[in-house]
Amino acid sequence: MTKLETLYNSIRGLKELGLPLNEETLKAVDQLEEELIKDDVIPRLSDSIEPIITKIERPIVLVVDYIPGENLSVRLTRKRVITDEKETKQYPLSSERKEVQEKIYATNENAKKKKTERKMKFANKAKKTRLSVKFPDGTTIENSYAYETFIYTILRIGVEKVAELNMKWVGLPLVSKIKDDFYNQHEIEGGWWIVTHSATNQKRLQLEEISKKLKLGLNVEII
Repeated sequence: MTKLETLYNSIRGLKELGLPLNEETLKAVDQLEEELIKDDVIPRLSDSIEPIITKIERPIVLVVDYIPGENLSVRLTRKRVITDEKETKQYPLSSERKEVQEKIYATNENAKKKKTERKMKFANKAKKTRLSVKFPDGTTIENSYAYETFIYTILRIGVEKVAELNMKWVGLPLVSKIKDDFYNQHEIEGGWWIVTHSATNQKRLQLEEISKKLKLGLNVEII
């Protein structure tokens, strides 16, 4: 288990015990999370993208927009400043990593001059998954993103009905009027909040549990 996973499990444990996270604790969590991402995730991310990114010969800025449980989004711009500096932190490659990057670039240039072909194998990108929910009357809910299908299905069933089931996820009520200070939720009409901090398969299991408890006869599939 990584330190980052340990941190999230600790937070989840506190939530499940019903212990609130005060402002000071949340600030410390944010700080530790950033440090762990900087020390563990970003170096591995750099290792993965360098062989690909060094094929680009002009300056660009890539912004990765990641929300747990939703599809990854990458934006591209040629502007060097794209967000408020106070809100954005830059983690440059180490000098050693820069040397490696320069060697890769030089190798690519030599390869062009010699007109040789080099093949690189990359792991297949995980297939994006969505949800399809079919009601006994034939109504089908099938949105572009799994979290959207999850939300619209709950809306069609009835938010109050689902809330009364008292289902929980990551220590939070799945549907409630409580805004959490840590996990990802979506607000819907009436002041309700739905926890969407989960993978597509978990959303499928949750909808199947709701269907079973309310005897709805839903057919929930991952597509």
